[in-house]
Amino acid sequence: MGQTSDQIVSEIDRTRDELRSNFQELEARAKDAADWRNQFRRHPAPMMVAAMVGGMLLSMMLGRR
Repeated sequence: MGQTSDQIVSEIDRTRDELRSNFQELEARAKDAADWRNQFRRHPAPMMVAAMVGGMLLSMMLGRR
């Protein structure tokens, strides 16, 4: 019941630091997941298959003209 204002401010600062750290980690993970080069390094076979399928679909769409 009797928290002092200094304790409250300290708790707010600690929570803010934790949130900042969590946000930075989330941002790093999102950038990592969206980086196609990094995904290719980790999973080269599925990326090659996806590129081949995409190329085939694109050639089929453009070849019908």
